[in-house]
Amino acid sequence: MRSVEKLNPPIQYDLFWLLVGSVLVLMILIWYGIVFWLTRRKKPKSLDNLKRLKPPVDLDKLKAKYLQFIEELYQRYLRKEIDLRELHLYLSLAVRYFAFEANGFPAPLLTLSDLKRAPYPKLTKLIGDYYPEEFAAFSQGDARFSKESAIGFVTQWPF
Repeated sequence: MRSVEKLNPPIQYDLFWLLVGSVLVLMILIWYGIVFWLTRRKKPKSLDNLKRLKPPVDLDKLKAKYLQFIEELYQRYLRKEIDLRELHLYLSLAVRYFAFEANGFPAPLLTLSDLKRAPYPKLTKLIGDYYPEEFAAFSQGDARFSKESAIGFVTQWPF
């Protein structure tokens, strides 16, 4: 007599081990997904990618605020409360913050080399004119001309 061969069921193990194996494979796939997501190449940040803020509603009020601030700086210089170097530093900050508040352009956070790649050549030129007076060993700039340049920049905005 021939022996009858037994048929083996498709899964010889408990369902528990199938679930454990499936969970492990799923966790490995999730791990690979996380590693891929965290190490992928990201788009480099540049001036073009930066999020712009909405411009203020009342540009005339903003101009008046900064014109008054520039005049106050100049008066402080005339009263000898600040020296020429500080005047140029504060004027530089004033026009940078004006550009920021007027258009959302992050000028206060950028260096001069960053500004050279920016779409505001008049701001870049003005800041570049202030740099020697701000950082030179002996500041010999013209305070009145610097004040007038800052006033001209503010009053002519937008370009």
